[in-house]
Amino acid sequence: MKSINYLSFLAFLLALSSLPSSSMALSPSSKSHFPETSSACNSNLFRSKIQTATIPPTYVGARHALFSAASAASPTNARDVETKLPGIWWSSAKNKYDIDLDWALVKGTGFWKRVVAGFKFFFFGGLVELLKTIYASYFRNIPVTIYDARAMEAQEGLSKAEFFEKYGFVILNSKSAMTAEDWEKSNRDQQALLKEYGNRAQDGGAAYNKRMDSFRNADTPVKSIYAEEVKEMIQTIIPRAKAVMPPAKGIRRNIAGGIFNGPAKVVHNDYGVDFDEVTARNPFFDFDKQKATYDETEANEFMLVNFWRPIKPMSEPLRSLPLCFLDSSTLSEDDMVSIDQKTLGLAMALKYNPNHKFFYYPDMTVDEVVVFKQFHSVRNDTEARMPVFHTAFPDPAADETTEGRVSFEYRVSLLA
Repeated sequence: MKSINYLSFLAFLLALSSLPSSSMALSPSSKSHFPETSSACNSNLFRSKIQTATIPPTYVGARHALFSAASAASPTNARDVETKLPGIWWSSAKNKYDIDLDWALVKGTGFWKRVVAGFKFFFFGGLVELLKTIYASYFRNIPVTIYDARAMEAQEGLSKAEFFEKYGFVILNSKSAMTAEDWEKSNRDQQALLKEYGNRAQDGGAAYNKRMDSFRNADTPVKSIYAEEVKEMIQTIIPRAKAVMPPAKGIRRNIAGGIFNGPAKVVHNDYGVDFDEVTARNPFFDFDKQKATYDETEANEFMLVNFWRPIKPMSEPLRSLPLCFLDSSTLSEDDMVSIDQKTLGLAMALKYNPNHKFFYYPDMTVDEVVVFKQFHSVRNDTEARMPVFHTAFPDPAADETTEGRVSFEYRVSLLA
């Protein structure tokens, strides 16, 4: 039996979901209030064009002008937003769901093994788990208030390091020497990565391992320029960091980025909370090598932080699908739903909890970056510290003249 191409099979699944789309394809520089978007977080579950159904939000507070620093805002002019977010599961959901599509997606699987696994999937609960996941991720939209994080920083009066420690995210002023071309040259090819990961049975993982080595060690502008800028920023918010391990590439996203490089519009986190499981089950990040270094040095903490920012060629404040972030201090272990995609790794979804609080930074510029935790393990703890769930959402300040989002996410591990 010939292996089913991953993208073709995914397209088939999306067709089954039958979600309507009112989006339009745009170039990265195009301007529209209703751009075509698709998820591109590092989990195949969320790579879907059906995320365009997000409900447009409205302001709670008054609009305010562009702020280049969080301290410029104040609680009196906070630009809070009322909206509905997809991807928040019901509070009674299980903590783990199995989505086993290896029988259809992984090359090198024998014919009869495919038949048996496919039979189990359709008749022993696998299809039901998938349908529940699709419903929770794309059909279920929960009303939330997204608070102005600039106003919150001003109200709290904490240092950047203290705010990051308390909430799990913080904004920094960061005028980068990177050019628009530099960001493009440092982009990961996630589609090729997935293909090579699926071909490991044929080549023993040679192509995949070569690409992961390039992710870590290639000669890119990010490696020579941005990595050094990031190291300096880390010292301002995590001064206890003893070693920083920046990769050579990140993910450049834009409005027309498609399945792999469009904004992610479903609430998610990319990793679980069990270090050993995350190490063994994630095809997109070299956790195995990072954990080996962590164990060798006997460092007390391992942390993966994401540096997310709008980038050149953007020239206007970001109002095209900014990110919002869940205050990690409002999150508990029981709020998380682990979605086990077998070969394609783990993804983390979020259960509804009225105590959750979401924040965003209005009108970010290319001279600002939000740093947020995605994984944080402290030695001798049984599980990792709470991560920061996040998603893109439509800013109500956007209109037909709004500049399309171009952004870059850069995931950096560190030891402390």
